[in-house]
Amino acid sequence: AERVALYDASYALVMGIDDYGAGWPRLSNAVRDAELVAQALEQRGFAVTLLRNLASDALEDALEDFFIDKGAEPEARLLVWFAGHGFTERGEGYLVPIDAPGPGAGPALRRKALPIRRFGEYVREARAKHVFAVFDSCFAGTIFDSSRDRPPPSITRVTAQPVRQFLTSGDETQKVSDDGLFRRLFLEALSGERPADANRDGYLTASELGLFLDTSLSD
Repeated sequence: AERVALYDASYALVMGIDDYGAGWPRLSNAVRDAELVAQALEQRGFAVTLLRNLASDALEDALEDFFIDKGAEPEARLLVWFAGHGFTERGEGYLVPIDAPGPGAGPALRRKALPIRRFGEYVREARAKHVFAVFDSCFAGTIFDSSRDRPPPSITRVTAQPVRQFLTSGDETQKVSDDGLFRRLFLEALSGERPADANRDGYLTASELGLFLDTSLSD
C-alpha cells in the first residue's frame, strides 16, 4: 500500500473583530475567541497569523497575502477562522470589517464589506492541498450551497486529493450568539474533549467537525 504524508506545513489565518460602530453592534467575544483559537492551533503545529479589528483594506490584504503566499506550497494545509459580523443581501454573503457602515447603507456598505464570492476567488489562488475556512458569523453565501505512525487508509485516500471546505456558524435566517459557544465547541472538538471524531479513527476531519458542530448547536 502506498504511504502518503499528510502535510508538509500547516498555516492558519485567524481574525476576530469586536470594535464595530456605524450601525453594527459592538461584539464582546470575537477577538477573545480568535485568540483562543490561535493558541489552540499553535499547540497543534500551525504557524498562525492572528489579526484583530480589521478594516476593509486590511481584511482583503490579509486574505490575499495568506492564500497567495502561504498557499503557494502544494503540500500545505490552510485554515482560516473569521469571527465577526456577516450579512446576506440578494443571496450573497458578506464579511463585515470595522469600517463598514450599518445595515441599510446600500452601496456604501457593499463597498466596504467583503463578498464571500470574492473570498472564494482568494481561495482559488491557493496551490495548497487543503483549505478549511470557518466563519463564526451569520449569513448564507453562494459558496455554501491522538497520534499514530501512519494514517488509516480512509484518511490516506481523503488527504491525497485537493479539497476546499467551508463552515459557518449560522445561515441567513439565524442570529449567531456572541457568547463564545461556537468557539468553545470548536476547541473542545479539536482537543478531543468532545467526541467529534465520528468513526473513531484518531483523525478529526473537517466534515466530522462540521457534523459535530451542527448537531451540538442544534440541541
